[in-house]
Amino acid sequence: MLFGNKFKICELFGIPVYLDISTAILLIFFIGMTGSVALDLAAMVLLLASIVLHELGHSLTARAFGCRTRDITLMLIGGCASLERLPYKAWQELLTAAAGPAVSFSLGVLCYIAAHLCRRIEFFAAALLIAAIMNITLGAFNLLPGFPMDGGRIFRSVARAFTSRAKATWLAMIVGRVAAGLLVFGPMLGIDHIWIIPLGGSIFMRLLIAWMIWKEGWREYQTALVEEQWGSRWDYSARVSPPPYGGDEDETEIRRGR
Repeated sequence: MLFGNKFKICELFGIPVYLDISTAILLIFFIGMTGSVALDLAAMVLLLASIVLHELGHSLTARAFGCRTRDITLMLIGGCASLERLPYKAWQELLTAAAGPAVSFSLGVLCYIAAHLCRRIEFFAAALLIAAIMNITLGAFNLLPGFPMDGGRIFRSVARAFTSRAKATWLAMIVGRVAAGLLVFGPMLGIDHIWIIPLGGSIFMRLLIAWMIWKEGWREYQTALVEEQWGSRWDYSARVSPPPYGGDEDETEIRRGR
């Protein structure tokens, strides 16, 4: 969580879904976006619903590999599915990481088709077109190699074909930190049109995303080192999908797997 307060809004497939208080800040970014308050609110609701479905993609894929999801939390710049652990096999982790963007891209296509079919009803057509753009953006953003974002997890799962899990995690962390640096310092280098950054790529969002990538990448690398040291499988709290990945400190406690 970002601000330490969250509220349960529903339960899907036995997984509690929470809304973090930080999502209230989304109103600042959405109100005035289209010139219609009703359309702005509809766009915000559609974005949150899209993020939930994105996280369900991760969660249900992980469940197929025997990994339970504690909950899904919606926050200011995304959501996170808190898994008790990630699938240990590289190909299972790859599928789990790729499932979220796959859902987002699929939703984007479906919303675009629906917008075309509803083109005579301007409000619905506009809302669905915005949802299509947001889902494509969400899927593309999560494929950035900012470990432990989805793209970073995919990178690690591929790297594990050539080296150990710990070394692959270290490589993914380094690549992720380079990506985090580019997000923050990109404008100084002339890279100022990264359209797939959520909410327009404001400096506030860039800093928050970079901080989460830096923090959580290091946490997962330490977990991988512990796994390698003990030579066995451990359970731990894993966050997947759009940053931020922050949570209560007690969730990061590493414990011996059953």
